[in-house]
Amino acid sequence: MKKVVNLFSTVALSLCFLCACGGNSATTSGGDGSVKSGSGNESSENATPEVKQADAGSKLNADIVYWSSYTESSNYGQSIKAAADAFMKENPGVKISISFQGTDISSTLTPALQAGNNITMFEANSDNVVRLWKDYLMDLGEFYEKTYPQTGGKSYADSILPAYEKLAKTQGDGKYVYFPYTPQFLNVWYNKDIFEECGITEKPKTWDEMMEVCATLKKNGYTPFTSDQNHIDYNLSLYLERLLGAEGTNELANGDGSAWDNPEVLKAVKKFEDAASKGYWAENIMTVVTPEAQQEMVLDKKIAMYVCGSWMPNNVRESAGDDFRWGSFTYPLVENGADDGSSLCYGCYGIAINKNATAEEAEACAAFATYLTLGEWGDYMVKNCNAIPITNDPNVKWPKMIADAEHIYDGITNRWPAHGHMRTNGDFLPVFQSACTKLYGGKMTAEEFIAECKAYFK
Repeated sequence: MKKVVNLFSTVALSLCFLCACGGNSATTSGGDGSVKSGSGNESSENATPEVKQADAGSKLNADIVYWSSYTESSNYGQSIKAAADAFMKENPGVKISISFQGTDISSTLTPALQAGNNITMFEANSDNVVRLWKDYLMDLGEFYEKTYPQTGGKSYADSILPAYEKLAKTQGDGKYVYFPYTPQFLNVWYNKDIFEECGITEKPKTWDEMMEVCATLKKNGYTPFTSDQNHIDYNLSLYLERLLGAEGTNELANGDGSAWDNPEVLKAVKKFEDAASKGYWAENIMTVVTPEAQQEMVLDKKIAMYVCGSWMPNNVRESAGDDFRWGSFTYPLVENGADDGSSLCYGCYGIAINKNATAEEAEACAAFATYLTLGEWGDYMVKNCNAIPITNDPNVKWPKMIADAEHIYDGITNRWPAHGHMRTNGDFLPVFQSACTKLYGGKMTAEEFIAECKAYFK
């Protein structure tokens, strides 16, 4: 296996971020500026911005074909379409046709680009953008230096979160090749009401503290953790990231198998075996499927925690209702760990421009990308999709359901791959997930877990 040495360019081979639902459809925006909220309860709080009249001074003139990895029916898809309609009304020289591909874009965009299809801009998980379509990406450096009506007099580069400005440049090997938006990360989500009922007033900062929390929850009749086969790897994966750091965890996923002989890895897995023996995972952990576990957490309200991405609260927003109180904390530190808490699994979606676009098309694409992700429409997407703002404007607040994680980037100086290093080997991932399922379900010992993972590399 080839070792992955560049942390920022490492990519989850098997999955896009899960907030982009499967399926595909195509539509041409009609210019009326109308949209219905994806949550089904449009209110003044997330009403679409007022669509302005055509700007007589607009010099933008281009026909744009935009391929999206969201579905048209999702609240993300509806937000993109509404913003496109408004943008066209304000810039009558621009026509935007949107093809909603869903997660199928990972397999459909490449052959379309190779065939020379008319695709001006496209967006997906930024890891996939730079891995799958690097030969089609335009250098966007000149647009990062420009100011736009949505950037408040600053350059685009100075208007977005520094972590994502850095990420965009790093993933582009020193060039800006996409416009970032909808930041996402992995952490621990929990039910605040359950914690309060059990008298848990402090978020755990270490693994031992989290085990004490689990013991308190179990004592009070609650299930500390649940997960499903699509996300079950996150918990142990993040433990190993904290324990071994980036290089060590990457070696587990992409090395020759010898890294699994590390006695510290066995000790780590034994901690999970011990947690399973104490009943810290849901009884149905062996059989629960996506999105059943998440639904059980918010409907039954007997499950306290779930290790997942920042998209999860939005995915179950209708089931959870407005009264569900989400809490959040970063994955805790582990004993003798190589990481001091300054690392985080995070990523974003990226909007790229086809390098074959004309200068006029590229200018219009960049203007629309900024229009969509910053300013009034960027704020609308944050509210309508319960998304994390990409702007560094402190006046733009995080949505209520994820507000408890607002300071998660504080002190972060190192980025792990969006889903962790274990997902950088798509062939090994199912082996690891299967072993985690059996380990959490109490059907596998730590030694058997190590043997099963190591067998893959033989």
